[in-house]
Amino acid sequence: MSWRNGLTVFRPVQAETTDAECKLGRDQQWLLGGTAQPRVGMSSKALLHAVDVHSTLKFGKQIQRQQLDLPEYAASFLNYKALKKLIKQLSATPTITAQGGSTTVDAQAALRANKEVFFFRLEREIEKVNVFYLQKEAEFSLRLKTLLDKKRVIQARIAANSRLSASFATLVEGFQQFDNDLNKLQQFVEVNETAISKILKKWDKTSKSRTKEIYLQRAVEIQPCFNRDVLRDLADRATTARLDLEAWAEGENIQYEVSRPTDRTIGQRVGTEESDIDLQILQASAAGNVGALREWIARLSTSPDAGERFTRIFLATISEAPDDSLNVFLNSGLVDIHAEDDINERNCLHEATIYGKDSVLEYGLAHGVDLTRLDVYGRVPLHYACLRGRIAMVQKLLDNGPDTIDMKDHDNFTPLIHSIVRHRIDCVRLLLAHNARIDPQSDADHIPLNLACQHESMEVATLLLERNAKLLPDAEGLFPQHLVARSSQKADLLLLLRQHGADLNQRDKLYQWTPLFHAASEGRVDCLRVLLENGANPEALDEKGLTAMYYATWEGHLQCMDLLWERSSHHHHAERRSSTRLGAVVPPHSQMHAMEITPEETAGAEGDGIPDLSLPPPIIPLRRYGHNFLDTKTFIAIHFDRGAKAIQFFNEARYPAARLTISSKSSDLIPRNLMLPIEEESRSVYFQVDNLSTFAIDFEIFPTFGSKVIAKSVALPDLFRAIESSAGSCCLPLFDPRLRPVGQIQFNFQVIKPYKGTPLEITQFATYWKATSALDDHSGLVTGSSLSGDYLRLIVQLTRDGVPVIYPSYFVTYNNLDVSLCQLRYDVLTKLGLTSSLLHIDGTPTLESVDIMEWRDRLFMSIATLHDVLAAVPAHINLNLHVLYPTAYEDIHLGIYSTIDINTFADAILTEVFDHARALRAQAPDLTRSIVFSSLNANICTALNWKQPNFPVLLCNDLVGLHTSPTAPTQHANPIHSLQMSPAKGTSIKESARLAQVNNFMGLTCSSRILQMVPALIETIKQAGLVLVSDASGEDGTIQPLHPQMQVSAAAGWTMMPDGVNGIMKGNGILRFNETIDT
Repeated sequence: MSWRNGLTVFRPVQAETTDAECKLGRDQQWLLGGTAQPRVGMSSKALLHAVDVHSTLKFGKQIQRQQLDLPEYAASFLNYKALKKLIKQLSATPTITAQGGSTTVDAQAALRANKEVFFFRLEREIEKVNVFYLQKEAEFSLRLKTLLDKKRVIQARIAANSRLSASFATLVEGFQQFDNDLNKLQQFVEVNETAISKILKKWDKTSKSRTKEIYLQRAVEIQPCFNRDVLRDLADRATTARLDLEAWAEGENIQYEVSRPTDRTIGQRVGTEESDIDLQILQASAAGNVGALREWIARLSTSPDAGERFTRIFLATISEAPDDSLNVFLNSGLVDIHAEDDINERNCLHEATIYGKDSVLEYGLAHGVDLTRLDVYGRVPLHYACLRGRIAMVQKLLDNGPDTIDMKDHDNFTPLIHSIVRHRIDCVRLLLAHNARIDPQSDADHIPLNLACQHESMEVATLLLERNAKLLPDAEGLFPQHLVARSSQKADLLLLLRQHGADLNQRDKLYQWTPLFHAASEGRVDCLRVLLENGANPEALDEKGLTAMYYATWEGHLQCMDLLWERSSHHHHAERRSSTRLGAVVPPHSQMHAMEITPEETAGAEGDGIPDLSLPPPIIPLRRYGHNFLDTKTFIAIHFDRGAKAIQFFNEARYPAARLTISSKSSDLIPRNLMLPIEEESRSVYFQVDNLSTFAIDFEIFPTFGSKVIAKSVALPDLFRAIESSAGSCCLPLFDPRLRPVGQIQFNFQVIKPYKGTPLEITQFATYWKATSALDDHSGLVTGSSLSGDYLRLIVQLTRDGVPVIYPSYFVTYNNLDVSLCQLRYDVLTKLGLTSSLLHIDGTPTLESVDIMEWRDRLFMSIATLHDVLAAVPAHINLNLHVLYPTAYEDIHLGIYSTIDINTFADAILTEVFDHARALRAQAPDLTRSIVFSSLNANICTALNWKQPNFPVLLCNDLVGLHTSPTAPTQHANPIHSLQMSPAKGTSIKESARLAQVNNFMGLTCSSRILQMVPALIETIKQAGLVLVSDASGEDGTIQPLHPQMQVSAAAGWTMMPDGVNGIMKGNGILRFNETIDT
């Protein structure tokens, strides 16, 4: 039956992932025989994009890393570095302007004149890739044919339901190894295709030509190596055969493909006398039944194939049989001790070291079995002895074959590297005592010291440094001290490296980051503290002119921010903010052209730093009116947690490389493919559906490039349809095609339903607008908006009976008792005398004459319905409705216990706002009030934004100061003071910016303290196309009461609005936006 269904995933910002952009997941569990090694430390935090701010590795470094990961393919990769160098050389080649004229160097003209030279070199590189691919394709086709032939033979000779058969285990492993090797070839193809695309883009941008697209279509895509059909067919056939083999071995008569008549006949042979005998011998051997084993040997020793049979059974039974059974085989004289398996190519020494059979190892060594024999993974017995940590075996193998100590397998791993990665300290010590090589011989070799540092092995690093291991950069340009700072929770290794001459201010060769940058970006507090105590420079700038403080803040690491601020705030703080260096990073807005490139320009740039070609800046900034919203559809967001593995297999070895396809049979949306493990930028998926009651999501796991389902699950409509399921989490089982549980998938979800009432008509009620300097929908420097002037902030929440009220705290105090306001009905609040009347203000003749500050004082700490406040406050006073909706953390830890779901909550507030807008229009056709929503809760912001297009929404970042006091507002802190830790980690600026972009929010509000600490954040956020408000109010987003003299000071302070921001939220409860369009 078919499990494939069609669906399009709605993603308002993210573009569909293309094949060229997919990265093969290589963080794999090793099989017993081994697969590709785990990826050796690609940084998850490098430089970031201003729009989709996630870390990426420069492509030149990526391809070097791929060559290191795939040593067998290294020589056949496209020489990306040489082609880049050629472009540079050709651009500097002199050209003759006219006959008899002087030569000049015009880069663009030079490149166009030397076009043939470049494309000749490029075509030779493509030929090199294609020739190698065709060789590997023929090799894989032959390997698969051999495996399928062996599968048919096994099914013909051996009884079904026989996982103990002599050949079954090695055949299954053979299919797994085929899948792994095929994934490597597919990865090789993807990387080279990307390299060609990028080098053509570089040529076009440097020469100001447009050859990329036509060249890709006419010269690249027609090459056999870029035809996905052949590799996809090989992957599907291998997966189908493995599933069929596993089902057959368990006695299930399931066929996953249409077989030829001859195959069907063979498959129906349940068993033969010969296969039954092999099975009985295996069972007797595994059980240690020496008597029965000797009897079988005596009965069959005279048969013509006795030697072949017992040799095959002996190799298969080494894994489980006790020594007594193995000795019976060895003493029978029927076993060829030099034989090897024809699938995995292992001899008895390989098997003995894998399974710890000392007697077999000693027997094999005594009889001269080849110690240097490579198996299908390129490994000798010493590799496996080190993998398994069998120190006695390592000693014997070194004594008998010292030349194997530095042999490399197909992954370029020596026995020493395997020992380090598996943390086999005794093996490391023994190998070093026998003078194992500790420094690389070439760029393709792994560096033992760097791996020890990356795996946080203090003992191994000590042993290597005692033997004078060199401090060298790896393929990514990272030195050992960078790897420790990035990956280690403790700082002991840093001190050890420093004692052996490591420079703690050493810059890497990737982004010019010192170890301090890596520790700050990854939140390694202990490492960062030790670095600072040992002279690391907190003021150092990377190649983009940014400090470590910038990355710690962007990633939301509060303790790192605190430590860095303590070291930097006491030294010329004022000069730092206006220094020439930082001025180059974040120039004043008055000096910036609308399209000027800033250090965060990488949103539209390749790793080589060349920005996308774009049209000249428009004279008038582009205005965008309102935002996309739900009319009749329902919005569903699926989020995979980055803190835990979203998808877990019970047997990781069976699925070393796979992809997740998310689809729905109830919708016509296109399926979304995610590579496993799920990367940061792909962990959110969005849908818009017509009917929630029939909406179900299918989760299907496929081989990375195959089309055969290997696991599946489904989320049923009831999960999303329940009224209490506006947001939640879910864990679903994953089943294989035979409906056996093989893993689980976990995700969080949010369901936003369309506004249940009558929305404001777009033709009658104008929407807000935002002006940007770029033509791209997903980025562009914000130059202005319809928001201007002063806005009175009102804190809005709901009572238990769903009445929107204004009150600046989750808790209300009555007779010294703090009670959660959301647990009380409005009529109860009225009976207790806690509500306020807004009908009149003492001494004031009319409400219209009350200014905004008086209204602020009148409403502060008062409980009144939103309906009454909107009716009482004059229409010329703009309002900032700050919605107080608890997060899951606040709901539990603060004891709020809100019972109203997000959709009901948002609808209640919007109903009051919409009714108020209509009431104003009824009074006068031109009478309107400007309203902007804001909240610390991203979920309620998402709901408010998707339910209507008329009013903008600002997401408030809570990085500094979550709700630390449940009863009263907290005093805002001075930015020069150290940061105060709150009960839970705040949301990072990076995450807030991502959420704001994905959901089309108007912008962000960020702590003024943060923006003063790291001014470069201002330009990063604005280049993401977001309005930025500096929040100088209470840390929890509430309003601070002011004395009269403080109000004068605050009013005077309006002229001190931070440079570059669009607005500022003062402690006096007033949100002020810039008056002019251009900011």
